[in-house]
Amino acid sequence: MRDERQTHSFPIDDIVGNSLNPFQEIYECKDCHSLWWIKTRGTGDPRSTYPEFYEQTAERIDDQRSELIRNPSVSGLINHKNSVFPYSFFEEILEIISQKEREALKTLYLRRDSDLPSTVKRWLLQWFQKEYPNEFQEIQKKGFPTSAGHLFSLEENETVIVSEFIAKDQLALITSLEEKYFIQGYDLTEKKILWKGPIGKPFLEGLPIPILFYQSGYLCFYQGFQKGSEYFSKLNRPDTLCIYDISGKLIISIPLAFKCYEILSTEERDVSENRISHNFGFTILGDTLYLPHQFQIQVYDLKSGKLIRNISLPKFEIFSGKAFETESGNLLFHTLKGILGINSSDEIIFQYLSPYHPVFIDSQFQFYFYYAIVESANTGEKKEFKQTHDSGISLVRELASPPVEFPGGVYLPFSLDGSLLLDSQLRTIKEFPFSTTDTIGPHSFGTTKTPVLVTEDRIIITNDFSGIYMIDFSGNLLLEKQIQSEVLSVFTFDGKHTIIILSFHDDYSDGEETKLLLFSPKGDVITEKLLPGPQGLSVSFDGICVFAKNNQMFSLYLFSADDSR
Repeated sequence: MRDERQTHSFPIDDIVGNSLNPFQEIYECKDCHSLWWIKTRGTGDPRSTYPEFYEQTAERIDDQRSELIRNPSVSGLINHKNSVFPYSFFEEILEIISQKEREALKTLYLRRDSDLPSTVKRWLLQWFQKEYPNEFQEIQKKGFPTSAGHLFSLEENETVIVSEFIAKDQLALITSLEEKYFIQGYDLTEKKILWKGPIGKPFLEGLPIPILFYQSGYLCFYQGFQKGSEYFSKLNRPDTLCIYDISGKLIISIPLAFKCYEILSTEERDVSENRISHNFGFTILGDTLYLPHQFQIQVYDLKSGKLIRNISLPKFEIFSGKAFETESGNLLFHTLKGILGINSSDEIIFQYLSPYHPVFIDSQFQFYFYYAIVESANTGEKKEFKQTHDSGISLVRELASPPVEFPGGVYLPFSLDGSLLLDSQLRTIKEFPFSTTDTIGPHSFGTTKTPVLVTEDRIIITNDFSGIYMIDFSGNLLLEKQIQSEVLSVFTFDGKHTIIILSFHDDYSDGEETKLLLFSPKGDVITEKLLPGPQGLSVSFDGICVFAKNNQMFSLYLFSADDSR
């Protein structure tokens, strides 16, 4: 018995002679000396009366490709990187080139040309690792880009979890060492650690929310763990909020009582769909902290670190963490279902509650729901954004991610396709064929990233594995860039320039990496860098990027003219 998947080979020496050594499937004609590619494919035994499938074809190789075969070189390989050859051809020709163009191959690996075939990339990785072990270890230790400067080293097994700039030249870090955790401050100018102290375990067992961030002059840190559901880890929440000043002094440590729950589609069908509602947020106005605590708002004085008062919310409402102060000194609180306004005496002066959970509330008190229904808290009017299909049926569209407000209007992204730029009266300024990453739909359970960013005069829109787009407030398209990876984060460090972090993996390395793209306000790519990973990555107001690799921290000036990666 024979394995039917076996591909049989037959002598064809009498036709084209022996194959060229070491190229399989490539033969030279005895008479005209042309090079031929003999392709054989099939299943079953072709010698039987009725083979399942068998085919043998001959293709004459043109003069350009023949030149590469007869005279292998790195330049020829690059010129023919998109040409069609037998499957094992590139590995075979690289073995020949490595004997005479060693330095050129090294340069080719360090350039990390993304357009080369995968077989070439994998061969270069294995070859470089074998031929230049010390340099390869240095790259593994430091990571790309090679132009990054070394900042400092931690203890041997200590790793950086996250970093955050707290001043122009100072950053805070959370590090881990054998199940022990530390928070510390580092000065880029003096190149020394300013302060360091032990902390509890950071919140890492639920949604990937920011656990260390700078807000209104204070350094905030989430730690601990509360189990939200035995079925859904996305409902887990942090246990404690710690607030430090920028000199590393702990001001206050507050036990948390956040409310996180799943919204059932049966209760809010055709309005909110199936998703979860979180209030991982708080507001610091001046030196006063407004913090959600079950059905109350706790108010802390951050100068003294003491609880001033509790504000009880009516009808068991839950504070979303967003608070605003009006010109008249009144306070506005966004709740998970509405808006509450109080005066200096904590008297309610304005209240509007919806029966459903909005995904966004704008500055004009308009409520946006998952199904594209907008309800005005001022007038009670509702507006639906519908799409008429070829069948003539008109259905309410669904939002892909929360709408984003900009001066003069709102950007409204829809799931599957399309988005709208609206003015303040919800009239369409422009319609676009692209949209954002789906972060609030039923298939995006617990996604926390924000795919849209508004700078001082631009809107940047990202969609995983699809594209990056930039428009101005009038709807003019300034940038359209296709991508084939996940967008990890979108942010601006100065209100003008945009940084987009993409997941990245190619065959030049064994591990996952990230790609950093720096865009100008006009949509031009200023810098494109490969970094070891998202751990410890942050950017200062001046464009200095810091990142971690193992137990080391590195810095990189993003506006540098150095193009090395």
